[in-house]
Amino acid sequence: MYNTTNCSTNTGNTGAQNYCGPTGIDRILVLVPKGTEIATETLAVTLSTWQDNINEAKANRWFPLIPIWEMEPEQADATTRESSLGYEEYVRDGKLKVKYTLEEMSPYNKTQLAKLNGQDFDLWTITDKEYIKGRSVDGVKFLPYQLDYFRVLPETPNTGGENAHVAVELKFTDVREMNEFYAHVNPSISELAPAAWYPTIELVGIKDLQIEVTAMTDDEATIVLKGYDNTPYSGAVKEDLYMRKTTTTGVAISITSLTETATPGTYTVVFSAQSNGVFYFSLYDQPLATTQFFETPVVDSYTLSS
Repeated sequence: MYNTTNCSTNTGNTGAQNYCGPTGIDRILVLVPKGTEIATETLAVTLSTWQDNINEAKANRWFPLIPIWEMEPEQADATTRESSLGYEEYVRDGKLKVKYTLEEMSPYNKTQLAKLNGQDFDLWTITDKEYIKGRSVDGVKFLPYQLDYFRVLPETPNTGGENAHVAVELKFTDVREMNEFYAHVNPSISELAPAAWYPTIELVGIKDLQIEVTAMTDDEATIVLKGYDNTPYSGAVKEDLYMRKTTTTGVAISITSLTETATPGTYTVVFSAQSNGVFYFSLYDQPLATTQFFETPVVDSYTLSS
């Protein structure tokens, strides 16, 4: 027992278990803040765990990206060193770097993705077979892969033979996480899931909307909600609308009703009678809004003068 040099007594057995086939091709990247964890496997296959965190405040938000179109992995060689006596020693494992080219995206999505460039993230990956891939050190918590860095690369040009694409590049911190600590869940088939769901369908990012006030009286206003792609938004409820007077951070004015008109995306807002002044309108940022997956990054104003 003196001066033991064996680094570990933890070994694994190599008898083959039933193999059910590959987990699929990486399809969606979910970027999460450093230190993120899911406490149990049951929570990991529960839809609300993911949706609620996607709709968190930005500092704690999980970001599913536009789906992957192509990927290029690059596994670095292990680092070794040879002495003048001809001996060779092992220094460290080579790290895995992957370039993920994303599907074509709108100019607006490109500008918003660029805002994530260089931030500190870890990562879960979702495959086309609905597996969510990550790691578990203790066999209980479901953890994301750790990243050294995340970079958004410049969009490639449209050459006439190839469409323009934005790519992201990331480097994984520890290759042991893909083997020794690897873990995956599949909520579409898991017996622990409260209800079956499909990550490639359900896990989408928050969509930014534009809000415009087109008319206003002392107790009623007309607003228009649409995406930056000009698609009308019809899902708003009165608890989503943040109306205030004088300043953009003013006290919320209670909304009596919010009713969509015959024109999709156009709503009639009813509230208690107001005096003249400048009024500001937006949707509440997540997670304060009742309806998830939508925000209005730009506030609109209207000056009431009767």
